[in-house]
Amino acid sequence: METKNCQNCKKDFTIEPDDFGFYEKIKVPPPTWCPECRLIRRLSFNDVWSLYKRDCAKCGKKNMLSVFSPQRKRIVYCQKCWWADDWDGTEYAKEYDQTRPFLAQMKEFLDTVPWPALESAYLTLENSEYTNAVAYQKNTYMTFWADYCENTFYSSYLMTLKDSADCYRMKDCELCYEDVGCNKCYNTFFSEECDSCTDTWFSRSCAGCVNCFGCVNLRNKSYCIFNEQYSREGYFEKLKEFNLDSRSALNGIKQKARAFWDTYPRRAYSGNSLNVNVTGDYVYESKNAKNAYMVSGVEDSRYIGWISVPSARDCYDYTGWGNGAELIYECMIVGEGANNVKFCYQSWPNALYNEYCIYTIASKNVFGCVSLKRKEYCILNKEYSKEEYEKLAAHIREDMVKNPYIDALGREWKYGEFLPLDFSPFAYNETVAHRYFPKTQEEVAAYGMDWLEPETNQYAITKKADEIPDTITGTKDEIVNEVIACESCNKAFRVVSNELSLMRKLSMPLPSRCPTCRQKERFDRTNPPKLYDRNCDKCGNAMKTGYAPNRPEIVYCESCYQQEIV
Repeated sequence: METKNCQNCKKDFTIEPDDFGFYEKIKVPPPTWCPECRLIRRLSFNDVWSLYKRDCAKCGKKNMLSVFSPQRKRIVYCQKCWWADDWDGTEYAKEYDQTRPFLAQMKEFLDTVPWPALESAYLTLENSEYTNAVAYQKNTYMTFWADYCENTFYSSYLMTLKDSADCYRMKDCELCYEDVGCNKCYNTFFSEECDSCTDTWFSRSCAGCVNCFGCVNLRNKSYCIFNEQYSREGYFEKLKEFNLDSRSALNGIKQKARAFWDTYPRRAYSGNSLNVNVTGDYVYESKNAKNAYMVSGVEDSRYIGWISVPSARDCYDYTGWGNGAELIYECMIVGEGANNVKFCYQSWPNALYNEYCIYTIASKNVFGCVSLKRKEYCILNKEYSKEEYEKLAAHIREDMVKNPYIDALGREWKYGEFLPLDFSPFAYNETVAHRYFPKTQEEVAAYGMDWLEPETNQYAITKKADEIPDTITGTKDEIVNEVIACESCNKAFRVVSNELSLMRKLSMPLPSRCPTCRQKERFDRTNPPKLYDRNCDKCGNAMKTGYAPNRPEIVYCESCYQQEIV
């Protein structure tokens, strides 16, 4: 073991023997930033939810949806133009200058190449224009960080979700509404952390349950209401009393159910029973995964998170998204068959031996490339022979150690570190980092990134929230023409026709709050990507958990929780 001092936050952190083994395996030096600073650094490159309207720099398309604010001077192509076959990125090739630090040259290069308007596998999308950070979508609207979804609305972090709305952290589910962290659920509403449940309402941490309402910590139960057993006939008769087609009634039940949940213990970490030797939170079907967060199908990895599509093996400091990834180190949004990729942002699919790259699509053995498609043996988008590439890449790695890039705060960026923060195409408050690790504008400046004040749009409100019908049966088709004022923030929002059709299918009243407020509530009900030292509230043993010691929830260690659940 070795204790080092973080170059960024100046706090000590430990590198363990297994860590050194991994670094030796993939031929990189040990990190100089602590694990949390490394995570925030990667997240600082990813914008999922901040969207704008701007024009395409190639075809001139007006008001395309983009992650890049029109305030940012950057070459941005619409999705159709960026993914077209009439250019591949070598048109922007830059000659490497051996007299200057490599990363300084790459930083200049970023402003000369076109960027895609959105982060998505555009060629896999069908009728899903208003989405971001997605792949394999059909008829989806305002879905984010999602794969293999259909007819889904206003939801984030999904894998195979169908006919659902207002959900977060969902996998293999259908006909769900206002759910968080559910897996293999069907016809489930206002529920959290449930697994393989059907026809379930307002329930938490239940597994294998059918026809349950307001329950918590149940296993393989049916016809239960607030953990009380009913007969089949009694259950459905009682359900009629709840008036479930009324928005006002649903809001009241939601508060009652959450208060009831809090009287029962929670497991130290959220996940399922198919894990072996894991630490972290929201971990599923994983083995030997340490310091993991929101992952599925991870094996022999550490400091890994947001793996929404299985699988990922032998990876360290890897954030988003998996799908057959292996030997990934210090990368953000790399996946779909990627192998042996280091220090990259957006390298996929089937990326192989890529280093220090951004948006290298289906490329192999490339170094320091940006917006490059289907190429091999390139440096700064210039093509070389295999022998020339290997010789020059080796020289650059050595030179990056001898002549590192130094940012405005005096931090050194030698070979082995992720991309410098001033390479990020976004302001900090636009990024996923700000979502999970919020900073003030002053803190952002001290961190070495920009802050962007968003432009506000003004819309003429045509309907107040309290004027929306309380039930879906009382809602007319004309609602899609209204501009509604959110009852929480007064921000304008609309209902789209496909959303209205789904809500009728689910027999759910339309929401009275804007999508942003609804999403914030779901995010706030999920633990942040951080582990705390805390004692089990039953046996008193020390444990690692996503629940901070000062939080009021009753939290049990794994052993005590398993003894407690029904």
